[in-house]
Amino acid sequence: MVGFFSALRYWHWLLLAVLAGVALLATEILVKHEQQLTRSQQLRHEVASAGQLKAMLESELNIPLYLTVGLASYIKASGGEIDQDELDILLPGLVHQAKHIRNIGVAPGNRLQYIYPLVGNERAINLYYPDLPDQWPAVEEIIRSKQARLVGPVRLVQGGQAFIYRLPIFIPDDTYWGILRTVINIETIWSLLADNAAAQNVTIALRAKVPGKDDYGNTFFGEPDLFYDDSLLLNLAIRGADWQMAIRASGPVLNRSALLRMSLFAATLCLLMLLAWLFYSRQQLRHTATELSHSESYLRAVMDNVRDAIVVTSDDGIIEDANLSCFQLYGYPRGSLKGLHWSMLLATPQNIDEIYSATSVPEQEFEGQGLRHDSSQFELSLSRSRLVQGKQQHQLLLIRDITERKRIEKLKNDFVATVSHELRTPLTAINGALSLATGGALGDLNPSAQKMLSMAHSSCGQLNQLINDLLDTERLASGKMRFTLSQVALVPLLEQNITQITAMQHKQRLLISQDSEKAYLVIADKGRLSQVCLNLLSNAVKFSPDDSVVEIKLTEHDKMIRVSVIDQGKGISAEFLPHLFQRFAQAENHASRRHAGTGLGLSISKAIIEQMDGKIGYQRVAQGSCFYFELPAAGA
Repeated sequence: MVGFFSALRYWHWLLLAVLAGVALLATEILVKHEQQLTRSQQLRHEVASAGQLKAMLESELNIPLYLTVGLASYIKASGGEIDQDELDILLPGLVHQAKHIRNIGVAPGNRLQYIYPLVGNERAINLYYPDLPDQWPAVEEIIRSKQARLVGPVRLVQGGQAFIYRLPIFIPDDTYWGILRTVINIETIWSLLADNAAAQNVTIALRAKVPGKDDYGNTFFGEPDLFYDDSLLLNLAIRGADWQMAIRASGPVLNRSALLRMSLFAATLCLLMLLAWLFYSRQQLRHTATELSHSESYLRAVMDNVRDAIVVTSDDGIIEDANLSCFQLYGYPRGSLKGLHWSMLLATPQNIDEIYSATSVPEQEFEGQGLRHDSSQFELSLSRSRLVQGKQQHQLLLIRDITERKRIEKLKNDFVATVSHELRTPLTAINGALSLATGGALGDLNPSAQKMLSMAHSSCGQLNQLINDLLDTERLASGKMRFTLSQVALVPLLEQNITQITAMQHKQRLLISQDSEKAYLVIADKGRLSQVCLNLLSNAVKFSPDDSVVEIKLTEHDKMIRVSVIDQGKGISAEFLPHLFQRFAQAENHASRRHAGTGLGLSISKAIIEQMDGKIGYQRVAQGSCFYFELPAAGA
């Protein structure tokens, strides 16, 4: 941290201070603007809600009032002569058209003679308004002014409260006839108004102007305080009334000023810290660039001093980089390989798919021929691994010149072949002599001599087998082993092999499991195939417990015939599996020491099967081991 602050210079601190002052001023301006915007949004909401509620309330109240005016027009047109039967038709129709009308009454001469509906209003029949001291002054004022009035809430004689619309009627000769009275249901009006206000998320209040005065009376709906704060006030256009409505948003006003101020302060602080960090990073970047240059030079020196050729390509094989050993190995000028496909480094670039398959895992190597810039060829060993950098994939190729190794291997193989041939002649004579001696050609031998000669004859046979294995290994390595492919029936061949194994006087039972309706014909060299089968059966017998069963199972799938040799031994350890088919490989356990061999049998079997376009493998079963090989079916 001390290094961080010490890296900032004087002009850095001055610039940070100026930016902090500008940010504080801008923050206060934005907060003020946010407050104005919040109040503006609230006011727009109140105005929109007020318009809808005002229109709803005027509509709901004016409809019954206009229907009352229509009835008055009918009475005037009839000259004040009304018929009971006609009223029985008109009054129900009016009540049903306006949902808030509680009842309609007709009072000729100020006496209430007709009411609909009558049920529940019986006490109001024949009321004489001059006899009602709490209503007559208002009625008298209406008659005098000849103006209809909507008054209320009024406590009714028949019970309850309501708004009453009183309309004085004067017949054409200007003679006072009586009054029409419409009682408006206050509960349904208030319930509808409250529901709409809640839906609009606003609070409202209503009050009416005192008749004959400019002052408003008491609030008859809502909270009176709404008329004395900053609520929106609107006058209502209701017939016969002078009402005022106050409206205010009921939800809490979201004051985001403090949050905005804190957010802007935090953003400013982060920005200043980021800017300070950028100043610091700029100094560190220079230092890092220098170190990176040294690191790249070091890595390049390491790569250039590796004796093997290292080639880095893109995912599609285009060369991106190569070390100095690559250019020295192939004889190209340095830097001339970039942008070319790496297959040009091979003598047989057409086999690149085979190479990809052979090096699908980094542990596997491909051996082939490399092609130098001067068109000369050399033996190479190639391994491949994948590099992933972000979303990009690359290939890392490691190429080694194995010309000298191949030369040494050839010398070794030639030496082994020469020694094997030289040993075979005297070994044949020794083996023949021992056979004659143990067979009684020299006369009867005492038991001790017979035992010693038998041991010598057995050891001579093992030595002969070792020489044969060495010769086969050399022939396979040099490509001198000849194969005569033809149709071979597996069942008779296996039966013959079982007969040969039986002569070893083993205690295991050998069984062939097959589909009796199939011939099981394969394309193979009969002699070499018999050699492989004898090798697998011999191993199964050696490493199986006494009185166990060795199963030879024949199956066919995908135009290939599989021969599986399944024993009941202890199986192969997981550590030894990678070396199972290598030359001279032997597992370190008691059974292998008891049945010591050359370690060449499985290696030779693998090479023979692959030369006949087949494959060989191993599977661990529940109790024992399963060695198998597959060969092409005849006619496939």
